[in-house]
Amino acid sequence: MNIHKRIIGICWIIFGGLIISLLAVNFPSVETRVAVIGSLAGLTFLGAGFVLLANLPRSHLVCLPAAALSLFSIPIGTVVGVYYLWYYFKREALR
Repeated sequence: MNIHKRIIGICWIIFGGLIISLLAVNFPSVETRVAVIGSLAGLTFLGAGFVLLANLPRSHLVCLPAAALSLFSIPIGTVVGVYYLWYYFKREALR
């Protein structure tokens, strides 16, 4: 397995878990809309991380939207999103 896929997968699992755990801790004080959107974002990152670590052939179908979504999560999400986009487009250029 490619080391870049493993690093990005682990980062997204940690990032998604962090988002969901922060929502769980602050659940009584969080608005319903924010809780739903945050949960969906956290689950998207968790899913993208697990798909990358499982080395599924069409992982880009989940990971490209996750990378685009993570670009708005400054600073950590932006770094991981740019890192995945760099890896994906470098890999596509080699084909």
